[in-house]
Amino acid sequence: MLWKYRKLFVVFVLIVTVSGIIFSESKEKKTQTVPLYSLGDQTLSINGGLFVPLFFQATDGSVKPTNLTPGGVGSLKWGVYLNGNVKVNLEAGGVFAFSPNFNTLLILPITLSGEYVFNYFPFNFPVYLGTGITITRYQTYTHVDFILKPGLSAYWQYNTLWSFGINFVYWWIFQPATGDQPSYETRMGNFLEISLSALYHF
Repeated sequence: MLWKYRKLFVVFVLIVTVSGIIFSESKEKKTQTVPLYSLGDQTLSINGGLFVPLFFQATDGSVKPTNLTPGGVGSLKWGVYLNGNVKVNLEAGGVFAFSPNFNTLLILPITLSGEYVFNYFPFNFPVYLGTGITITRYQTYTHVDFILKPGLSAYWQYNTLWSFGINFVYWWIFQPATGDQPSYETRMGNFLEISLSALYHF
């Protein structure tokens, strides 16, 4: 009689143990997440929106207004993933704004950036820092300057191919004095880009 109960107890223990293993495996499968992107995945985005002149800063720390109107900004950005979260991008674009006399300021930046993407499907939140050069043209004046572009974006993934979002990018342009200009003529331009973006994954 006792042996019968022992056999039942052993069967019960086996059932509980096997059930626990199956349940834990199924739970692990449910909680596993597959990275959205991997090494070699690429993106191409078109961006357009508002360019906001903020201020010019001199090397002594003094700040002056830009005397520019808000303008427009547009760019194309190509990127490639190094893993599920890290990207490198190459971006080229252009900006226009106007002086009080309606003379046109053109800025043409070319930048390379590193980006980290926080993924919360169906949303992505890239944070990035770009650096490169700008070609600045105002009337007959043309200058090549250094630029830093830290920024962040928020994207909604519409499907496996397309995402749509908004970008907030700070432009810091270093324009050193050249030629006969005294060193205190060095300026640092500070601007803000607020743009919409359509991002294609391939």
